[in-house]
Amino acid sequence: MNNGNNLNFWSSFFGLTDNQLGRFSNQNVPQYSRVWGQKTAVWVDTRDAFNLYLTIPELRAVINKRASMQSLNKPVLMRNDDEIITDHWLNTLINKPNPTQSWADVVFSLSVNDALFSNAFAYSPKRSFGQRNLFLPLPSDKMKIELSGKKLNQMEKNGLIDGFKFCYDTDVEENLTFDEIVYFTTPDGLNIVNPSSRLDSLQYPLSNIKASYHKRNVLLENIGAIGILSAQNSDIGGVIPMTPEEKTKIQRDWYSRQKDELILTEANVSWQPMSFPTKELMLFEELTEDKIAIIDAYGLNYYIFSQSKGSTFSNVRDGMRMAYNDTIIPETQQLYNSIIEQFGLDKEGYRLIADFSHIPVLQADENLKADAMVKRADALNKIIAAGVVLTEDEQRNILGV
Repeated sequence: MNNGNNLNFWSSFFGLTDNQLGRFSNQNVPQYSRVWGQKTAVWVDTRDAFNLYLTIPELRAVINKRASMQSLNKPVLMRNDDEIITDHWLNTLINKPNPTQSWADVVFSLSVNDALFSNAFAYSPKRSFGQRNLFLPLPSDKMKIELSGKKLNQMEKNGLIDGFKFCYDTDVEENLTFDEIVYFTTPDGLNIVNPSSRLDSLQYPLSNIKASYHKRNVLLENIGAIGILSAQNSDIGGVIPMTPEEKTKIQRDWYSRQKDELILTEANVSWQPMSFPTKELMLFEELTEDKIAIIDAYGLNYYIFSQSKGSTFSNVRDGMRMAYNDTIIPETQQLYNSIIEQFGLDKEGYRLIADFSHIPVLQADENLKADAMVKRADALNKIIAAGVVLTEDEQRNILGV
């Protein structure tokens, strides 16, 4: 086999081309920039993050699971005195946020953008009397943040950000004021504006997943078996080698055939395999480990996803409860806190609560709480019946409220 054929073989098997690895990590590396004290426009960009979301099923499965779980909440508007508010313009906005989406769709969209870019944006301009009747999620990779360049003594977000620009597919940019955009971020620990994406830390697992799928496809489509055809003819002097003409004929016959066709030759040859069985390449084990890395990056649990072994009802139930309690509920509540704060409703004494109590897998927790409250109440009644005088605070402490 000549050098060109060698290159074609390894190119097909490993996805390599001359001087190109073809890996996620070999693409343009995101340029991390600190924005402290800069007056400039900063693109929200993680280098083809949306394409990775569309083409890597493991990544999309994790991001969509997180988004769908967050979108199951029921938003409840309350005052700080725990009074539930049903008649407010925010309730009207939640019931119909925009012409094409429900509130669950809005939360799903914001979650996907946050997962890909660690930034999420919604267009929600102020109307008369500070009210808003439109809440439209925007694609984060189309947004540009206009920084103010002001230094450390800023107490409000608009002291750091002058405004935003939205870039349409036609490359037309529209200027948006600070008050027209609701801006959400997931901190990376260093940047308070435009933090780095989780995907930047997942470049190696994502690269391995792409390579694993490519290798499996090549094995299925292009390569039957890898090995050596060697001559078996011999005489009293030893093995008789193939003639150059015989070698060329067999090679040409090999290249011209489909993957499932047999080679027929009059030459006396034997086959010496040079490849491993697919299971010994550990492709599926590698895929599992890479998926676990993605799951951990988004704070979910391995058992809530489809798997070929090791999953039981108890594992799935506990995994769902852990995912809700550790990630989904706190992150959704943080989203709602940001909405209330950016709408200025916190100054009026309002809270927006992400209620997940209706989720079946969390009902067990609610039942346990109810049972505990009944036992505490019984204990309190026995204490009072015994003639012990308790203050109101002492009674509340016994009830755990």
